Amino acid sequence: WLCIFDNADDKQVILKDYIPSCNHGNFIVTSHLKETLQTASPGCHIELSDLNKEDAVELLLKHSHDEGSKQNQNFSIQIVNAFGCHALAVCTAGAYIGVTPTCTLENYLTHFKKKRTKILNYKTKSLDAYHLTVFDAFQLSFNKLHHSTQYLMQICAHLHPTDIPIEIFTRAAAFAGNDTSSVDSNPPTKAINIMEEFLSLFVQEESWDDSVVE
Repeated sequence: WLCIFDNADDKQVILKDYIPSCNHGNFIVTSHLKETLQTASPGCHIELSDLNKEDAVELLLKHSHDEGSKQNQNFSIQIVNAFGCHALAVCTAGAYIGVTPTCTLENYLTHFKKKRTKILNYKTKSLDAYHLTVFDAFQLSFNKLHHSTQYLMQICAHLHPTDIPIEIFTRAAAFAGNDTSSVDSNPPTKAINIMEEFLSLFVQEESWDDSVVE
């Protein structure tokens, strides 16, 4: 027998409770959680990284049904860079380009800025059973995060997509008391209240908890 646990990302689910106790059969688990490695035999796991740029471009051109000309390659690189080479986002972009007469590799990013919500909720007409849109997939993963992690992601969404120095938060945690104590006798502003609420989720003994970034 073969048993498949797909998207086993719920920490509350104990996979071992669903695996038969016998000396035959196999099971496959796909998950974002490192903890699922504990269910695998030594050496029986594959860690999949994000798409590299070359593979992302190839995937985009495949779904958009465009030729791999030098010009198309250049436009494709701009698109996959904008989406961080995220596989589902790249597939959706290609599929949208392929079925939208007014949308091309050249003008896709302009098109996306104007119709962001529509495109993120676009469902591809692929033959497989996968039915989630880019937004659905993000929302599903986001909802499973601890509320403090969600809060951190919401703050980071206003910063750079990848290069966010942890020092921004460690320095804020270290000097938050000094900053707020220097405020006039007037009640703290809403921004200060939000900052203090946010930092309180990640501060231990008046300093930033390094385990947050692990």
